[in-house]
Amino acid sequence: MKPFKAFRVHTVHDKPECRFEQLTLDEIDSGDVLIKTAFSAITYKDAMAARGVGKNVRTDRPCVTGVDLSGVVVSSIDDRFREGDHVVVTNYSLGTTHDGAYAEYARVPADWIVPLPSQLSLYEAMGLGTSGLTAALAVERLEQAGLKPSDGAIAITGATGGVGSLAINMFARKGFEVVAISGKKDQEAFLRDIGAARVMSREELLTNRAPLAPPLFAGALDNVGGIYFDRLAARLQPYGKLAIAGMAVGAELTTTVLPWVLRAIDVLGINVSRQLKMDHRRRLWERMSSDLKPTRLAQISRPIAFEQLDGSMDRFFDATTIGRVVVEVGSKAPYHS
Repeated sequence: MKPFKAFRVHTVHDKPECRFEQLTLDEIDSGDVLIKTAFSAITYKDAMAARGVGKNVRTDRPCVTGVDLSGVVVSSIDDRFREGDHVVVTNYSLGTTHDGAYAEYARVPADWIVPLPSQLSLYEAMGLGTSGLTAALAVERLEQAGLKPSDGAIAITGATGGVGSLAINMFARKGFEVVAISGKKDQEAFLRDIGAARVMSREELLTNRAPLAPPLFAGALDNVGGIYFDRLAARLQPYGKLAIAGMAVGAELTTTVLPWVLRAIDVLGINVSRQLKMDHRRRLWERMSSDLKPTRLAQISRPIAFEQLDGSMDRFFDATTIGRVVVEVGSKAPYHS
């Protein structure tokens, strides 16, 4: 096989250096299945790895990053996969300690791979990716906790991000009245277009600091953490449900037990890392191809050329990224939104 294009992070004097390179199969990690990458995406974890924020990528040698991948099987030593199969891989150690998706070819363990449901294209799979999986798990866990559209509105923080925007559309499709909470006033039209019934400014949410504020929501999905978690908990009605999926503003909490004791709210953790078992992971992908398939994926996702990858990373830190950014690694997007 001829050398192929890959985007690798090198650690030089304790700082990351990113560059495109030509690699051979001998230079990437081994695995049961060789996949020709079609699309990837940019997640906050990818941006952190590229800019040296946190310690989520190996530093002892160069690493191909990219935690989300869709593609076509080239060869497999595992009987579960055959040449030509369309597959998706998200999370596990992909793009962190195992060479990942930002390369025209990737080799991964068979246990990490999900067969792509026939109702999804390779592009749509990366319009969803880790963000979609997180949003779908939040919908499922809140449903299982008993939350119904008739109970009242559901609030979603980080509304213009990947998880937030997909969750808005998924919950709206299930019949919920969705309140999108965002600091981006210029994105109200976008949020309404993808399913928000109302847009609340973050100032409106954060202004009332009472331990128990007048209830506004039957449920909530918090993608931000910190003070947002506290304010959402204080705004839930009795027996409300709060799912927590992110900590963009910080992991520390300053809150009280009053919403739990006096309003009997439930808090649900959302985690789609390797601890999410494969049968559950496959079930969520099936739902994302059926009852949870976004109806506004063309608006929520946008493709970029592989060559634009590095230049797009910083937008994840200045909060200008909207929705999902899909990377055209080995294929071209079927449409450009």
